[in-house]
Amino acid sequence: MSTTPRNIEDLYGRARRRLPAMVADFLDGGALDELTLRRNRDDLDATLLAQRVLADISTRSTATTLLGTGLSVPLIVSPMGLLTLLHPDADVAIARASAEAGSIFIHSPWSGCSLRDVVAVAPGRVWAQIAFWKAAHETEQHIEQARAAGVDTLVIAGDVGISSKRERDMRHGTAMPPRPPFRDVVDVALHPGWLWRFATGRPLTLGSYLIDGRAIRMSEIGDWLHGNENPAATWADVEAVRRSWPGKLVVKGIMSPADARRAVDAGVDGVFVSNHGGRQFDDQQSTISALPGVVDAVDGRAEIIVDGGVRRGSDIAKALALGAHGVSAGRPFAYGLAAAGGQGVRHAFEILTGEFSTAMGMVGASSPADLTRDVLAVESPSSDRSAVVR
Repeated sequence: MSTTPRNIEDLYGRARRRLPAMVADFLDGGALDELTLRRNRDDLDATLLAQRVLADISTRSTATTLLGTGLSVPLIVSPMGLLTLLHPDADVAIARASAEAGSIFIHSPWSGCSLRDVVAVAPGRVWAQIAFWKAAHETEQHIEQARAAGVDTLVIAGDVGISSKRERDMRHGTAMPPRPPFRDVVDVALHPGWLWRFATGRPLTLGSYLIDGRAIRMSEIGDWLHGNENPAATWADVEAVRRSWPGKLVVKGIMSPADARRAVDAGVDGVFVSNHGGRQFDDQQSTISALPGVVDAVDGRAEIIVDGGVRRGSDIAKALALGAHGVSAGRPFAYGLAAAGGQGVRHAFEILTGEFSTAMGMVGASSPADLTRDVLAVESPSSDRSAVVR
């Protein structure tokens, strides 16, 4: 990069300039009116921290553990599909940079890179997300791939039984196979660097799945995904995986205390508070506002991860103060990937880690364990809330 990015917004701006509008909107967009997408960010902004002074923070450390894995910072990378649209190094670049940063990358079943290829560059630093496909053998084979690759943690995608409209994508015609309008064809031509990388780089496919022993072609992805959408998946499927999977198990998409309790009763090790970055259901609360209720419902029986709207290191501090054990983010690392490949991902980690360390110091915390509800501020003198922002 010609100049070092100062923040995630800088990476975002560079990514937007390098990507055709149809790809940038695929990355940025949410469901319907994108209300949930905006709430994630707005509610993080409205959650305040209380400054503390004259605390000895000279030896502060951002290190922690999550589900038994040591982390340099309580930040991991959320699963993201079709990253090959952004950069041909895709998941491989993000996984490598995550491992270098002492973090974890969650490989998506919608990834264009195989789980095996991703684990090869970041052994011990990759979790595998699985989906309950209609063709059950596809899910079973994916779990066996994870077992064979030495993956110790499965993350079940709980919120993909049906899909929502993403109207930005519809305007661009970016269903699979894409059918863009003429204006987007022209816009792609005006981004020759992206076009060259896309045309000569890693093929767009679903890396962990095959048709007749070969990679799924771009023209087949849409039909394959539609045909395997599974609205019949239930908690019984989670319980079945729990009985057969010896490693750690996490369910992603938990947004209610009732589902949090159900997940713990099913024997999971981790509860992942997530609204899919606002890309699935547009009439729900933000993840940071759902987090306290989930924390209370879990009551210490599982570890809690939360994602959604993270753009500043202080967001990590806020989530930990509200009871999360770890924070996950997707788009900041996707912006870095699109802006500068693996180097851009490393910049994203450096930015967020540095900002998190600063936020810790400002609230007098020497370790992530010090980030309790005591570091949250009263919203305002006129607020009718008697304690912390919840």
